[in-house]
Amino acid sequence: MKRRAFLTSMGISLVQTVLATRAGLAGEPVAASSPASGPSAGRFPNVTLMTHDGAQVNFYQDLVKGKVVLINFMYATCTNSCPTFTANLARVQRLFGDRIGRDVFMYSISLDPEHDTPQVLQQYAKNYGIQPGWTFLTGSLADITTLRRRMGLRDPDPAIDNDKAQHIGVVLYGNERFDRWAACPALSEPSEIVKYVGWVEGTRQVPA
Repeated sequence: MKRRAFLTSMGISLVQTVLATRAGLAGEPVAASSPASGPSAGRFPNVTLMTHDGAQVNFYQDLVKGKVVLINFMYATCTNSCPTFTANLARVQRLFGDRIGRDVFMYSISLDPEHDTPQVLQQYAKNYGIQPGWTFLTGSLADITTLRRRMGLRDPDPAIDNDKAQHIGVVLYGNERFDRWAACPALSEPSEIVKYVGWVEGTRQVPA
């Protein structure tokens, strides 16, 4: 548990550092990528993924651009941490109610795309009572690895980084329109996660 807590805190630090740097806060400009241009286009690769409903989407252009989002990584056969993460995020979805899929979008990306077909992910979502507005995604392992690492969710030890069973349990949340991004542990209190999203939305005042 101590190691997992360390990895979680490290993951948040990595996300914040990587995103801050790519946002230009470290004095470096963000390179926009065309045609998926937008406030955060230089930070997220526009890889092609498949939804649990079988639709093909481009990650940045179709899922993130102009939206308030929560993003985490998981895989269907995980028996260690993913079930508790998913169950906790299901509570978050219930607190948001019908805002999910309208004002706020939730995305869970598989770390085991060779097994997690759209059909597998569809059943996984059904098992947890996931409602519309929360999309589970699969794709090529290379694209998902690129996406995860570009988000800062990587371990400096290559062996650990390549072991999906030891993935970092954080949720990235942000408002692409305002280019506001942060992260929190996936097991944070659901009501707190809702508050965090409110801060990046601009509907809650950020505490001093």
